[in-house]
Amino acid sequence: MLKFLLFFALTSSSSLFAQHIYVATDGNDSNNGTINNPYLTFNKAVSMMSPGDVCIIRGGIYNQELTIDKNGTSGNYLTFKAAEGEDVQIRATSVVNGWQQHSGAIYKASVDMAIESRFRVIYHNSEYMDLARWPNNVDNNRWTVDCVPVTGGDGSQFTLSEIQDIDWTGGLVYYLGAHSGTSWTRTVTSSSTSSVNFTEVDITKWPFNPHNPTVWRNNPGNNRGQLYLFNKLEALDFAREWYYDASNKTLYFQAADGNMPADGTVEYATHKYAAQLYGDYIQLEGINFFGGSIKIHNNADNNSIINCKITHGSEGHDDLNNTSAQVPEAAIEVLGDNTVISGCTINHSSVSGMAIAGWAAENGLIEGNYISNINYVGIHASPIRTSTNNLKVLKNTIVNAGRDGMYVNGSNCEVAYNDVSASQRINSDSGIFYVVGNASLKNTEIHHNWFHDATAPAYSHAVNEPAKAAGIYLDNNSKGYTVHHNVVWNISWSGYQVNWNNTNLDFFQNTIWNAERAMDSWVNGYTQENNKIYNNFSSIGDWYSGTPTDFDIQNNLISETSPFVDVANQNFMPKAGSAVVDQAMIIPGFNQAYVGSAPDIGAYELGGTAWTAGVHAIEDTGEVLSVEDLDETQEVYLYPNPVKHGRLKVGNLKQSSTYVIWNMQGSIVKTGRISTNENVDVSHLNTGIYLVKIKNQDIALIKRLVFLN
Repeated sequence: MLKFLLFFALTSSSSLFAQHIYVATDGNDSNNGTINNPYLTFNKAVSMMSPGDVCIIRGGIYNQELTIDKNGTSGNYLTFKAAEGEDVQIRATSVVNGWQQHSGAIYKASVDMAIESRFRVIYHNSEYMDLARWPNNVDNNRWTVDCVPVTGGDGSQFTLSEIQDIDWTGGLVYYLGAHSGTSWTRTVTSSSTSSVNFTEVDITKWPFNPHNPTVWRNNPGNNRGQLYLFNKLEALDFAREWYYDASNKTLYFQAADGNMPADGTVEYATHKYAAQLYGDYIQLEGINFFGGSIKIHNNADNNSIINCKITHGSEGHDDLNNTSAQVPEAAIEVLGDNTVISGCTINHSSVSGMAIAGWAAENGLIEGNYISNINYVGIHASPIRTSTNNLKVLKNTIVNAGRDGMYVNGSNCEVAYNDVSASQRINSDSGIFYVVGNASLKNTEIHHNWFHDATAPAYSHAVNEPAKAAGIYLDNNSKGYTVHHNVVWNISWSGYQVNWNNTNLDFFQNTIWNAERAMDSWVNGYTQENNKIYNNFSSIGDWYSGTPTDFDIQNNLISETSPFVDVANQNFMPKAGSAVVDQAMIIPGFNQAYVGSAPDIGAYELGGTAWTAGVHAIEDTGEVLSVEDLDETQEVYLYPNPVKHGRLKVGNLKQSSTYVIWNMQGSIVKTGRISTNENVDVSHLNTGIYLVKIKNQDIALIKRLVFLN
């Protein structure tokens, strides 16, 4: 018996011996890490952890980086979580104290901003401040670039009608070309009242060849692009501006109210990362990160970031070179396999929200995240930007992006039930969903998404041309995408845009409403083949036809008259008897449930699921209504019925079951799983009669429900 117990102790999972280790702002690394004697630093906690251990972080502000260089194991993660109900903030910043007046409303303090210069950032009361610039950001809106037009130039000089009369040498110039596809930033080498010279770029190479002042566009206010100048003390003349003099380690700042800032209210970035994960099987949970990003390093696999908040994760200016219009930085950077990012909130980033590197990472799940205000610099960056393979991007809500709303360019990916809106706030010639292709067939499915409300800025397009914000943009050489059951609405360009050598693209059962055109393609002399457009609806024409071998276009409907229940409130369910009902063709190999003699054209099926997108998405279950199973017995029953207070129960269930609730128009309004006597929240339903289908391995029956609101 003793031998057995010894063997059991040596071979059992380490989770049997897992410990809770505590960290607190008033802790001490000489303590033993218990709840009453917590550690002070994350480094100490990490050093004491083994697979299966949980580090519980007590509420408070931590100005220290969370660096994890140990491994958990499968089923025995190293977990770092906020204490229940407590606000844990890990801030990659330090506060500024000891302000003195410099001149007028400008104050100064001694600080050591040792971080790389392009990541230097100042926050006042947790709000981002502008590096001293001309012209000023007068509206305090990071989406209005507040530039002046360029009149000419080349790869090392800009000319302008006038420039603020200071010596800009050593400062920086931000340039957004007339094409507006991307911006770039360079160091000023000399200046006059009408010109700026800068470190040279090669305007014969990407990304500078279409984005430079020799490129002219017929836009009277933006013929050759636009710029602003920044990072000079002499330009500090407006509220919310700052400048750092590295030679004497002095920070200069003008607060919004013109008064001396209180000690502790101004913060500066001290390190690029708020957290770095070098190991496997690590989970971060419920932590708020500020002023720095989270990086999962190469070969750090099977890690999870759950219910965390990242604010101002990656701020600063770009450093584009002559090979790419993007940078690797993001609020969350992932270079490891099998990463899960779920339930997180990402708000404010100069560049991408999430960047998952295809050269390093494979497999993963990005689900249920709320991402907003991403890519303020206007380069090739995105709220979700990835080229990794075998990735699922599901049920995310994304709003406000400088360029594309989502970029998913790997193979064997699924992009579904995402609600993406308000992209192209700075750039043009992009899409709410956007990719650039290559030689490979992606075998990626894009389905049941809402892509909507995007208009490129007025400065970004020539006179009498559309503002190029597309709904779904499969750019140069995109191949092997199946695009179905998406809704695209309120956009200033094409519902679908496909360019160059596109092959094996399937557009099935989508709805386009209020676009500038249904579809377009810039072929540019390439071959397009084996592309299908079936059963789509658009409120405007036309489908791009090309030649018969380019696009096989069948059974689509274009109509300015809405066949839907309420497009003003984004209800794209077909109205009974409308022109789309039972009018779709059966597509061999493309399976879908339908009601009636044939499927409906467009993204929704009358009598099917009223699916939604975003963090609270209702999935399309494929369930269809059949009253043949209507059951009036009391063997299994609903109560109370009528239901008056928004809570419904099912009595006499023998096992856990699925349920589907239909309204009398045949639309699914709620789905889920329930056990006997368990509550179902139906408070969102309107007064009326509903049908409820209850199903498990033994029964499949439909009950009548009366709801009185």
